[in-house]
Amino acid sequence: MKALVAVDLQKDFIESDGALYTPGVEKVVPEAVRLIKKFRSEGLPVIVTTDYHTPDDKEFERWPAHCVINTDGVELVDEVKQAISGYEKLFLIRKNRYSAMYNTELEDIIEKNEIDEIHICGLLSNICVMFTVEELMNRDYRSVVHEKATASNDPEMHRFAMRTIEEVLGAEVRR
Repeated sequence: MKALVAVDLQKDFIESDGALYTPGVEKVVPEAVRLIKKFRSEGLPVIVTTDYHTPDDKEFERWPAHCVINTDGVELVDEVKQAISGYEKLFLIRKNRYSAMYNTELEDIIEKNEIDEIHICGLLSNICVMFTVEELMNRDYRSVVHEKATASNDPEMHRFAMRTIEEVLGAEVRR
């Protein structure tokens, strides 16, 4: 069975007043919403991750504080909230590291739902998307990254990530 993993489509990354906003990343939202709706229409699981940090998270030694619990920035953008609203095959995962597999229930969800093909979209392509794909591929899950539904805060790093995901990790990149 196929499933979609939508990574970190949150206000702190996508909205212009977000803590880690980069101009242009909001372009992924319509394509990610299209994918969510497609998977919903086919009755397939949709797994949505959110970056979710305590105010003193160790990650803030490398990055400005973002997606902090009980802040507006941790919330999914409205278009994504609307697209997933009321869907019975929706799984929400909170994560506090780059990979959606690290210290989360993602692998259990995959196994319990007999998912063998995982489609990925979201942010940032060179960080949370790439490290999630790396762990999926290490577990031999067929992985498909939708490039038009991913972005980075750095165009060069985005190209590097797509190339690494495809050439090194062996995942499919749909352009």
